[in-house]
Amino acid sequence: MGVLRPIPLILILAAVVVGLAVLMRVMHEMKLRAQFLVLLVLGIAIGFTFLAMVQLPHFPHWLGVSLVVVVLATSPFAIRTFLRSLVEEDAKANEMPGRKP
Repeated sequence: MGVLRPIPLILILAAVVVGLAVLMRVMHEMKLRAQFLVLLVLGIAIGFTFLAMVQLPHFPHWLGVSLVVVVLATSPFAIRTFLRSLVEEDAKANEMPGRKP
């Protein structure tokens, strides 16, 4: 494997930063259930990428390391979002009219 050139790496880093900023902006405006579903879909996509990495020997190792870092960094946010959505659903279910306590 040859040495990677710095310009593509800088462009990839810039694209990741812009993508994360857009994702955070969009997810801030979503409902909690939608936020959790987005994180779930991202987790599944990363899982399939890991599967491809195991099967293909020429897959770049730096991508695998970056995906592991992304999964470890976002898992607390996903868990917190999921638990907040459960609490929100429970609160809505308790506020339903005609429901006996």
